[in-house]
Amino acid sequence: MNPAKPELSKYRSEFPFTDRVTFLAHASFGPLPQRSWKATEEYYDCLRLEQIKDMDKVAFDKLDDIRAMTAQMIHAKPEETAVVTNTSYGLNVAAWGLDLKPGDKVLLSDVEFPGNTYPWTNLRQKGVTVEFVPSKNKCFDIDNLLRAIDARTKVLAISFVQFFNGFKIDLKTIGQICEEKDIFFVVDGIQGIGNLEIDVKECKIDLVANGGQKWLLSSPGTGFIYVSSEAKREINPSFFGWLGVDWKLDFSDLFKFDLEPFPSARKFEIGTYPYSQIWTMHSSLQLLAEVGIRNIQSHSQALLDLLIEHLRKKDYHITSRLESDHRSCILSFSGKDTEGLFRKLRKHNIITSLREGAIRVAPHFYNTADEMEKLIQLL
Repeated sequence: MNPAKPELSKYRSEFPFTDRVTFLAHASFGPLPQRSWKATEEYYDCLRLEQIKDMDKVAFDKLDDIRAMTAQMIHAKPEETAVVTNTSYGLNVAAWGLDLKPGDKVLLSDVEFPGNTYPWTNLRQKGVTVEFVPSKNKCFDIDNLLRAIDARTKVLAISFVQFFNGFKIDLKTIGQICEEKDIFFVVDGIQGIGNLEIDVKECKIDLVANGGQKWLLSSPGTGFIYVSSEAKREINPSFFGWLGVDWKLDFSDLFKFDLEPFPSARKFEIGTYPYSQIWTMHSSLQLLAEVGIRNIQSHSQALLDLLIEHLRKKDYHITSRLESDHRSCILSFSGKDTEGLFRKLRKHNIITSLREGAIRVAPHFYNTADEMEKLIQLL
């Protein structure tokens, strides 16, 4: 298998650090492409140059573009997406907007990233029951999920891809279960969206929360949520702002205090946007759309195949699942001295992550087979 598609090599110049550093930690954060850095600078140029006179229209057009691009990425409709600042924001939209009652039950995974636990355990102050579904071999287990569901279960919140071992959860099967049991289905998408294909309609997901700072190659402070127009229950904004209503870009008459909220997911966008970061995210999403999620997925997994082949020959333990149904663009493994090896890689400017006793490797579309060979040589 040849992981290096010639058409992807042209994007290498977007990441000028690659002549010095091999970056394989996209599950932690994503480096900014050159075009996104330039786009961010353009925003500040707009503030000091003549373009400032058109800033309202330019800014809101970019927001519309982001909603459309993120919707296309997950096979949703633009009116079902909203621009937010991080994954936790989106999870709190669900946690507090569903108006759960004392005795209602929320199910989580016992190997979940804490960003998708604390918004829910915080509901215990309202009398909501929060239970953790036991995993099997550190992977989310559907049989244990079925055993945990009862008449009080109102919400299931899980990650698309588990952060520490890259286990891709069978969202389609779980979505069908949630449909049959009338359970509101919430997904933290941050470790899969941008590198794996996903169809939120096919998976019957009610809400997705996703930050932009990892696989979307955007900056911290960016992200989006998806709220299905066919969601099982309505989510009411638990907090609200003046941009949750439609001013039609006419800010000359602001003494209107009775405008209705947007009927779309935009009602969850509560105030002034971090516009410099919006410029960043807009450019990065354009790049990902240009490359194509399917190409990103196949290229990244082909790179990991090279590593898997080596690890199987040597004295390493692969902690990720490799069957296609559960495979993502994250591979984790351990060895005799995992922490020492992690430090050795960093000393040689190969950037990975250390998570739960394993080295986590997470390449993106601009990484190359030569970089993987460099990693393999050090192993």
